[in-house]
This record gives sequence, structure tokens and C-alpha cells, in this order.
Amino acid sequence: MSWKPLLLVAVAFTAALPEGHAQQANPAEQAELAKKYPSIRIKVNVGTRRRQVNGSSYMKTMVMTPSVAIESASTQPMAAASATCLLITMDTREKYTRGDEELTVATNESIDIPAVPKGQRRSFDFAELQTQFDSDRDSTNIGGDVYKYFIMAVFSDDKKFLHFETNCQALDKHLKANPDLRIKFLGLKPGEKFRTRFQ
Repeated sequence: MSWKPLLLVAVAFTAALPEGHAQQANPAEQAELAKKYPSIRIKVNVGTRRRQVNGSSYMKTMVMTPSVAIESASTQPMAAASATCLLITMDTREKYTRGDEELTVATNESIDIPAVPKGQRRSFDFAELQTQFDSDRDSTNIGGDVYKYFIMAVFSDDKKFLHFETNCQALDKHLKANPDLRIKFLGLKPGEKFRTRFQ
């Protein structure tokens, strides 16, 4: 049996909650949003890179780079918007020594998206997150955080939802049945535990 020192990782994060309360637009408001954000298309991406830690056979770093690409009609203006992204991480020690997924909100960041006189494809990056973790998938795992889920929303200039997306299937299903709860999850703070079992 190999022995490993207990891993203590401090993750730096930036917390930024969306201003105001995002609302679900009614049909009339949807029509107005379509004028302000013509033919809008939104694509979310979270890239990850893993690297071996020098001098260790089992420790790795993971760099997470979330971004959102926004494209609108090239012949019409697009109003200003904003986007909020949360990254959820999983503790490797809990996963591989106990078989449990312990999930934590690692970041919550909001960014502004400037208006443009003519639509174009633009990409906006959120702050990257770097963690360190034990890559051994057995009972010797000493822990660390790896990327698990994202939650991302894009809002209009008056805080209406333009887009909401998550790769957590349980949360996606829960929020499709309870759309008013989206703003609650977008308000989760870094360091809070994240659970995927919903009543």
C-alpha cells in the first residue's frame, strides 16, 4: 500500500451575482427581445487541460476555461447583455475512497457583453480556474478538485433570460419543471455544497 500526504487545496475564486432578478419574458416581451437580440445564437464551452505535477506520479493540475460565444444577425444591432457562469467541482478523495460525489460550487462570475451596431460572432471568456488533484482512482486517493458541471445564463439588458444551460442532467430536468428556481441556482456562492438529488 502506498502512502500519500494529505492534500489541502485552497482554490481562489471570484464571486459575482447577477444584478436584480432575472425574469421569464411573456410573449410580448419575447417579441421585444427578438428585436433587441435578432437571430441570437449562444454556445457555451468549458475547456479543460490536465498536466502532471512535477515530481509526482499521481498528482495533476486541471485548468478550466469557461467561455460563451454569442452571434446575432449581421445586418442589425444587438443590445447589451450579461452572462453568469458557475463551475462545479468534484472531490476525488470522496469519489474514489467512498464512492460518493461531493460537489462544490467553485466559481460564480458575471461579465458584461457590450452592445454592437451590427451583429457578429463574439466570444467572451470567464476567469480560468486551476485545481490540483490525485489522479489515482483507488483507496489511496488523497483528494483534490476536478471539473464536473457548469451552470450558465445569458441575460438581456433588462435582466430577462436569453439563455440558460447546464450539463448537469438532474438539474436541467429539475429546472425545466421549475423554471422559477433558475435564479436561485445562479445565486449559489463559491464554497457552497452542490447536490443533484431534487425532490
